Amino acid sequence: MSVTAVDSNLAPGGASPEAKFNAAVDNAKAADKPNEADDPEFTDALITQAVTIGGQFIIMPKMQELLNDAMSDDDEE
Repeated sequence: MSVTAVDSNLAPGGASPEAKFNAAVDNAKAADKPNEADDPEFTDALITQAVTIGGQFIIMPKMQELLNDAMSDDDEE
């Protein structure tokens, strides 16, 4: 099965794939993107979601266990 090259127009002495990759990485670093860590609204949303997830996975199972224990104690009497 034949496979065609991604860039079949590589001329000898042209930019190497590694140089192209490094240029793309440098370009991405220099891009003017908003920094989410500096956004207080984004930070507040992260904290709110962390508390919600913590409640769902830590507190609620324990509360369910306590409720089940309380309900089973009532049945034994």
